[in-house]
Amino acid sequence: MSGLSTLDWIGLVGPYAVYFVLLLGYYVVEGRRERTLRASYSEETHGE
Repeated sequence: MSGLSTLDWIGLVGPYAVYFVLLLGYYVVEGRRERTLRASYSEETHGE
């Protein structure tokens, strides 16, 4: 069995790497959105 070429590695690992980066970006964006929602809810509720 011959080794995998660079193009094979990109084809094999690339989609997983892209998915992981997109998932990480989603969690960052959602974390920021949740923080702003909590702040606005706290401001409305407690009048701060």
